[in-house]
Amino acid sequence: MYSIFRKTNNRTLDAIFPQHCVLCGSIVGAVPWFPAPLCASCERNLEFISGPRCKHCGRELISENEFCMDCRNAQTLLAGIIPVFSFRGNAASLIHKFKTGQRISLAHYFAYRISMLDELTADVASSTCLVPVPPRPEKLRSGQLDQVGAIAESLINFGFHYEKMLLRLPGSSQQKMLDRAGRLKNASQSYALLSNKKTIAKIILLDDVCTTGATLEACAKLLMENGNKVVSAIVLAAD
Repeated sequence: MYSIFRKTNNRTLDAIFPQHCVLCGSIVGAVPWFPAPLCASCERNLEFISGPRCKHCGRELISENEFCMDCRNAQTLLAGIIPVFSFRGNAASLIHKFKTGQRISLAHYFAYRISMLDELTADVASSTCLVPVPPRPEKLRSGQLDQVGAIAESLINFGFHYEKMLLRLPGSSQQKMLDRAGRLKNASQSYALLSNKKTIAKIILLDDVCTTGATLEACAKLLMENGNKVVSAIVLAAD
């Protein structure tokens, strides 16, 4: 009953104070990702990944077969990473609005798009636990948004469930400031398991932007060493 009231109330408020698209500024009409402030026209122009994908990193394949050049000889724990977008153009701008602009309502749009992935059927949603990659504790103390946690929370509306099983250790360096070797080393030292967490038979990691995959590999290793099975990872975009 509360959710029905909340949706009705939101639509009433939207009629009085219409949503404006974060990308073009136009009024957002009736869209399936309501109340996220993104118009249908801008949504059509986002850089979705389509066509053949690399079996590991999920990036678009141009002339390669099954694996991209970066992943062809890579030794990885994760069976595959599934990005929704390429991190460029309008998609990068939208994610930037979400992450640094603190537009939390966009979490519902990203959850909607994740739920539409071909790999995530209703059976997968019901039988798999999402585990969000946690933010730096310094970020949370400063009052900034835990964007990955917000997406995980929004995915509940689409039949998914999640568990917070990982902890980001204080003082760890930001991955974007490091090269590939530095990212791998930093990621392996930056995360820990939360205590008193049960083992789970089927986990999908959830993160925002994947560049080298070092963070996801480190998180998968921690969870697997504790007896969990990590089958794949979903990210908003591959950089």
